[in-house]
Amino acid sequence: MSPHEQSLRCLAVRVVLDAGEIDGIELETFLNEVAGPHQWLSTTEWLFVDPPSEADDWPTVPVVMPEEVAVRAILEDLTGDPPRILFDHATTPAETRKWRWVAFQVAPNPQGQGRFPWERFNA
Repeated sequence: MSPHEQSLRCLAVRVVLDAGEIDGIELETFLNEVAGPHQWLSTTEWLFVDPPSEADDWPTVPVVMPEEVAVRAILEDLTGDPPRILFDHATTPAETRKWRWVAFQVAPNPQGQGRFPWERFNA
């Protein structure tokens, strides 16, 4: 973890259900289109904050990404009907540490450090 953390945004992204389950392949395709491959990290549950009330009955998942990537993704999604990105917020330092823990669970390494996909693939 660097001494100065990069600014992150957590987005609430609407998901498509397939037989009652989140369609992970469709979600990955969507996020790769609007944010780019290896530029985001998601979980299937809202672990650190409550889901936004704006979602109504549409299921959402939290997706974290660097701030500049989030801006691009939100602008790209504005052409969608309906838009898939419903809400976003800046992560707190505590939230960022928790997302680093998720990153380590997804891609463990011998150093024992959580690295985000964009840190692993852009290094």
